[in-house]
Amino acid sequence: MSELQKKATGLKTDLLKAVSKLQQDVSPKGVHRLRTTIRRVESLIEYSQPKLSKKQQKALEEIAGVRKRAGKIRDIDVQIQLLSEISNGSTALDRRMLTQLLNRKRMRQVRRLAALIRKLSDSRVAARLQKITDKLRPVQSPEEMTVPLQRAEAELSKLAAGYGQGQPLKPARLHQLRLDLKRIRYTAELAGESLQQEQFLAAMKAVQDAIGTWHDWETLVKTAEKHFADRVNCPLLTEIRALMAAKYAVAASTVTGLFATGAHAARKQPRSAAPVTMLVQRA
Repeated sequence: MSELQKKATGLKTDLLKAVSKLQQDVSPKGVHRLRTTIRRVESLIEYSQPKLSKKQQKALEEIAGVRKRAGKIRDIDVQIQLLSEISNGSTALDRRMLTQLLNRKRMRQVRRLAALIRKLSDSRVAARLQKITDKLRPVQSPEEMTVPLQRAEAELSKLAAGYGQGQPLKPARLHQLRLDLKRIRYTAELAGESLQQEQFLAAMKAVQDAIGTWHDWETLVKTAEKHFADRVNCPLLTEIRALMAAKYAVAASTVTGLFATGAHAARKQPRSAAPVTMLVQRA
């Protein structure tokens, strides 16, 4: 069994465990684990590009549907958690009202996720994922296990080169970077373990976390605006908008720091992964 096949088998096992646990309790931790495991499965298949049958492709579409539904629950869980972290007494009533609304919404989404999970359990998804695993190309040498990291470094270097240092980082661009960096990080995880990989993943996660925190506050602001926008001086809206702005500044600064050296290195040596490795070590 190749290293990629071992990773794929491990991910399949993790996915089945996550599904099994959610059938007992749809906890925030369980929902998060399900989403990230499916993301990693999708990333591995995208990287290895096996030839899939229609049934195997359908199996991937089914787990993608589960991931998206779990994502809706995750967004609700995060908003509830953020509301609990606000200590401003003047926002207490609005926070309680919004938390109750989000809990009701979560219950509806949990029922929908449970239905998808039952359908997934009844289907032959596990068997089809195993067949996809069997199709993965064997790795001939240890050197080949460095290729995913090299690809991730090259993609990060390309992103850095296209980043306009003098241009404002608008929210839409930050959203796209959040997705791009997540994809690059999951690709890097497919490589064999090394100090270089560890440093790369740590730097990527730090930036992802900063952007993700801003995104979570932005989601909460949008939810609150739907219910309190008609109130000119709503204390809760005022508070979370200020917090969102602060998190945005941190996220933008973190991205700029990551890309500052990378853009220069990419222009000098576009085919080399070494400059990006140096960038990650300094980030």
